[in-house]
Amino acid sequence: MTTIALGMEVETPNGERGQVVGSPRDGKGWLVCLDRSGFDRRFREEQLRETQCADPYLIASRGGW
Repeated sequence: MTTIALGMEVETPNGERGQVVGSPRDGKGWLVCLDRSGFDRRFREEQLRETQCADPYLIASRGGW
């Protein structure tokens, strides 16, 4: 099992991809900025799956590092 961290590229249960932009609040989950819609949504850690980023500079260009 992968531990989710800030800046990580993830995939949601619906297959949407995004970047983790916020840390858990009282165990309520991670805030994820979705690529397609640009909206931020909260997910529990067990709902997220780490993805491989095709462009190594993508996360850095979004301010993730």
